[in-house]
Amino acid sequence: MNSDLFIKSLYQSLIKEDGEIYQDLFLNTEINEVIDSYWKDALKMFSELSVENKEVLFKIIEQVKVESIANVLGVLDGVVSLQGQDIDINMTIEGSDEKVNGDLQDLFFETDEENR
Repeated sequence: MNSDLFIKSLYQSLIKEDGEIYQDLFLNTEINEVIDSYWKDALKMFSELSVENKEVLFKIIEQVKVESIANVLGVLDGVVSLQGQDIDINMTIEGSDEKVNGDLQDLFFETDEENR
């Protein structure tokens, strides 16, 4: 697996598939079946939104996920620092000595642009 395939797989799993799970949870969970108070509040708020605002909420969730994942990839690439620390990470995939990180964040943003 190379960095491009890694990012495409990561994007498919964490953005697309998880996004479908979130939408399904919000659209198909009965509030009276929920025990967790956070989810009750979230479902109550969601039920009060218009159809247009529900779509906006899903877009916001997706954007927050994209930016969060991109920031983590930036740390792995060495372009985003953690509390001012300069960390050199060399990421490989088992069975290969080829360095995978270095442009993961850029590849992730490119994949996001292609999929929106």
